[in-house]
Amino acid sequence: MLSKVGFKVSRKMDLDHTAFRKALQEFGREAEGADFAIIFFAGHGVEVENRNFLLPTDVSLSADSDVEFEAIPLDLVMNALSRVSGVRVVLLDACRDNPFIAAMRRSNATRSIGRGLAAIEPAAGTLVGYAAKEGTTAFDGAGRNSPYTAGLLAHLGEPGVDIQFVFRKVRDTVLAATGGKQEPFTYGSLPGREIFIAPPRGPTAVSPANNSSRDASLTEIELWTSIRGSKSSGALKDYLQLYPDGLFVPLARLQIQQLENADHQSDASQEDAPNELAKRIQRELGRVGCNPGNSDGIWGGRTREALRRFARHSGAEIDMAKPTTIALKILEGSTARVCPVVARPNSIQEPGHANGPNTRPRPTTEQKRAAATPSASRPARVCRAETHDECRVRARAARGSPGQRLLPRSNYNLRVTCLGRTCRSGVPKRPRALLKPARTGKRQPRSMLATAGAPILG
Repeated sequence: MLSKVGFKVSRKMDLDHTAFRKALQEFGREAEGADFAIIFFAGHGVEVENRNFLLPTDVSLSADSDVEFEAIPLDLVMNALSRVSGVRVVLLDACRDNPFIAAMRRSNATRSIGRGLAAIEPAAGTLVGYAAKEGTTAFDGAGRNSPYTAGLLAHLGEPGVDIQFVFRKVRDTVLAATGGKQEPFTYGSLPGREIFIAPPRGPTAVSPANNSSRDASLTEIELWTSIRGSKSSGALKDYLQLYPDGLFVPLARLQIQQLENADHQSDASQEDAPNELAKRIQRELGRVGCNPGNSDGIWGGRTREALRRFARHSGAEIDMAKPTTIALKILEGSTARVCPVVARPNSIQEPGHANGPNTRPRPTTEQKRAAATPSASRPARVCRAETHDECRVRARAARGSPGQRLLPRSNYNLRVTCLGRTCRSGVPKRPRALLKPARTGKRQPRSMLATAGAPILG
């Protein structure tokens, strides 16, 4: 990408300790007197005792004291730029977790090994960019490039953009791509003038081929600017189809993967949401006295019936078909009991107790037998064996006597024998229509009761 904007690029991959130092030495010679020089490193870096080191491929680091011998000090990288006469930039995508920290033996208990890289103060005219600010680590990313590298590829080549503004745009892009978990940072100062990595386009005449190529690049940049903050992966996939080799392909793929992961997590949370909402509604129903049973999150018939009782007694309109946040809010707004107390059958309610249990003790088998068996101190009463049929016969005989009448208010108290053991009192039905004899002018005494035979009750 830098070669497209006029830089001479030297690429070195998978360097061991010796090759790393040699590459820095050669770069320093070639960059001598240059107006602009950039060193970019992607790999692992560590901080020990507030000093930063870059790790070559052949490092082992069995102890913290080995860092100074096996790793490349960041100071050596800065020295490689010392002969550049213009702007010096170092970009480090190396703020990752130390892969050797678990196996490193510390020579001194007070010797510190930090996370990421430590802050630095470079010389004037030098700018150092970290993938993550001091003391924090950067993400590797799921694609070919990390979020920081993808952000650099997306913005470093923008023509006519000041370098300070470029790094602010890279920062915003990485923050958006990582959900605010990774924040790039820059250290150092530059001269008080505009500095462009890609110079602005001038009004110089160009050939039709170059003009069409430049228009295509502008179109790609404009398209990416319009979709880079999109929450839909469809627009990003359309960009990949239009520009399979475009400048923003790595960043587009990274954002697509993050959006798909976010959708998957959202679907999983939405599956659990109804059950959790149902549990909260069930707990609130129990609190207001509308017992829904167990708070198991199952939206069954008992829960719907409890919610229906609540709606009936509170006057609220609630959807019973499924758990809703509206129903939960209505329930949470009820501060007192809503559903009335329902007394159980055969229960004894004492004053001040709602729906209390039946506290009357049941008689035991011995108590039942004692009640049925006559005791010696209280002998069983002997009852007369007079039934209603006998009473009716005597009543008819009384009505048949001329000049006599049966008093209509007469009461017949009969005692009926029950299985020869106990007695109970009963009142027979009164005779239906008592025939009164014709008046003879002489009133009979009230106490006189003449019958054809013996008195009715002796």
